[in-house]
Amino acid sequence: MSIVTSSSEFEFREVILSIPEKGIEVDISLSILELSLYESVNVPYTAGQILCADTQNIFQELQMDGTERLELNIISSEFEYVFTRKFIITRTIGKVQIGESGHAYNFYIAEESFFTDVLNKISRAYSGKPHEIIKNILSAEFNKELNLIGKEAAQAPFTYISPFISPFHIIDNIRKRSCDRNGYPFFVYASLNDDKIRMKSLSDIIETQPINKIPFTYSTAQNFNADRKKQLTNIEGYEELGANDTAELLLKGAVQNQYNTLNLSTNQRNQNTRFNITEILDAKDNSIFNKDFTFNDKKLNEYNPNVIFNLVNYTTADELGYHDEADIEKHMNKMKSNSLIAALEKKKINIVLPGVLNYLNDVVMVGEQILINLPKHNAGVIDEVASGPYIVLQTKHMFTDNKYTMGLTCSKLTNSTDETIAISPVGYSDL
Repeated sequence: MSIVTSSSEFEFREVILSIPEKGIEVDISLSILELSLYESVNVPYTAGQILCADTQNIFQELQMDGTERLELNIISSEFEYVFTRKFIITRTIGKVQIGESGHAYNFYIAEESFFTDVLNKISRAYSGKPHEIIKNILSAEFNKELNLIGKEAAQAPFTYISPFISPFHIIDNIRKRSCDRNGYPFFVYASLNDDKIRMKSLSDIIETQPINKIPFTYSTAQNFNADRKKQLTNIEGYEELGANDTAELLLKGAVQNQYNTLNLSTNQRNQNTRFNITEILDAKDNSIFNKDFTFNDKKLNEYNPNVIFNLVNYTTADELGYHDEADIEKHMNKMKSNSLIAALEKKKINIVLPGVLNYLNDVVMVGEQILINLPKHNAGVIDEVASGPYIVLQTKHMFTDNKYTMGLTCSKLTNSTDETIAISPVGYSDL
């Protein structure tokens, strides 16, 4: 067993690649050059990439075909942390020459549930509330539990018939149909620190205090600060991803919409047909779009850039299908949900944090809010508009060169910069 030195933040220990059908088990711990693991609010499984050096032609002799099992064990002795998770190597992404006689292999890995989803296609009827249907599928197809966090979806029980599609495809269809009573969408996602599949509404995410009291701050000076807490809250890398493209947001329905519904059975139409995103989202100080923008003597909310006509056909609330609502006015929530999803693309950033944060207390950052401070062009001056609470949409755990870092893709929906009294992920009472 190898010994962890003080210069190493982690150790790969007993990473077993196996082919049970051939009775093969190989410890590839020493061959791993890089590992990246991904979590996303849009995906109910975890995945990643692993780069391995092969100087003894082990991988070549195994004749890998994308069905190999991988049991991953990562140790951090300093924090007495052990991470274990099973994956399947589903694809060889690339192979390059290293030295005179070796190669480096880049593999895509995914949880076993990913392969289960690939193999199964289902045609059957499901009935119930959205979370009940999703819970049923997770249990029957993946032997997994659903962790419904916060409120459940506002939809009345309905019937959904799956037309020979995969379980995850069914779950995503049900998720897309789910929203709370104000139109906020739901996410169904997996986490590396939770064996259950999470289901959580966007409203619960933004109504919950950020998990860090002291904001993560982008400041090169903090890298060299002797204060350990300052180092831990330093953002090592920062990149803006949001396009700030108002025209695209208008086309995607993230600003102003008209949604018309006609029930063919009852000849009933919805009365409230127009919707502006500021009706359900705090968009003060033009955080979503320039509310004062005038074009041809009309403001944006006077136009109808996104118009939808929706036909439904049902008579009573007892026979609701996938597209139906007991109250015809609630059909507007479909548009509200899509608008909020599109709005998440406007102010999106990538940041890189010291990965040590995720070693303690089994913190799950994906699907949560964090406080971030970003500077203006003047050193030491905080950008009050860009700073504040961000929603973590995706995490990338990176293990390379004896260092663990965590990349976060985050989105900002409001300009709120309120402090929070939430407990820190690293366990310090004042962090």
